[in-house]
Amino acid sequence: MTTSALIEEELQLRGHDGTALFVRRVRPSQGERRARLAWVHGVAEHGGRYLSTLRWFAERGFDCAVLDLRGHGRSGGRRVFVKRWEEYSEDVTAFLTHLARGEEASEASPLLLCGHSMGGLVVGRALQTHAERWPTLAGAVILSPFFGIKVAVPGWKVALGKVLSRILPWAAIPSDLDPDTLSKDPEVGRAYMADPLVTHKVTARWYTEAMAQHELVLRDAGRMELPLLFFHGEDDGITDIAATRRVHAAAGSPDKELVTWPEGRHELLNEVEKEQVRARLLEWLEKHL
Repeated sequence: MTTSALIEEELQLRGHDGTALFVRRVRPSQGERRARLAWVHGVAEHGGRYLSTLRWFAERGFDCAVLDLRGHGRSGGRRVFVKRWEEYSEDVTAFLTHLARGEEASEASPLLLCGHSMGGLVVGRALQTHAERWPTLAGAVILSPFFGIKVAVPGWKVALGKVLSRILPWAAIPSDLDPDTLSKDPEVGRAYMADPLVTHKVTARWYTEAMAQHELVLRDAGRMELPLLFFHGEDDGITDIAATRRVHAAAGSPDKELVTWPEGRHELLNEVEKEQVRARLLEWLEKHL
């Protein structure tokens, strides 16, 4: 489909184990691509919630794509479930491999990886464990990353999740997410709650795997050597900005920047100041192209 000089496509890939992975792509219909932006979404949501952002950057010359991770959106797999966290890194590898397919090294535009919330944790860990498989990756943008949890989780739920992860790992646990924590725009929360592709539960194994990554992403931060841009809202009630500051400080890249937004909640790309967020991201991209 072509609209307003943009081409929008839907693609299906296969993960390393054959899992169907769904991708949405938006790119300019004419002119040279300035860069390619590969996006990874947050937990229990999907790439369709990023289409307005993809269109905004595509209108400015960027070739953009967003992956539905396994167990999310229109991709295959049990909902919000992984046996091990590395399955997400493998999904990202399949995604980037597809985007690079057919590109001549001398002609390819820069490729950057972008992740929000859980997608930020997926990107962070993938950079630490799989970066050598993407030698042409030019940098990464990490927004409101799930490097630590801000919302208080009841002790009984933590204990139950640990037990179920061992004996019934696919058991579903309500996420109990407050939609008002997403954005100051109440319509964002209403749309989230009404979205049929949003899952309002996580599985026990997903929970224990995600919690284990919080220590690892800080421990291995020195391995993050590409140019890095971190964004985090200071009023984020879901992910912990203090954890983002720690990972940013420990990151091994000599080219790293952390931008905080004083009144920003969790979904900066859907905040009332989203135009400023996009413009600041564009400024960083133009500086690094």
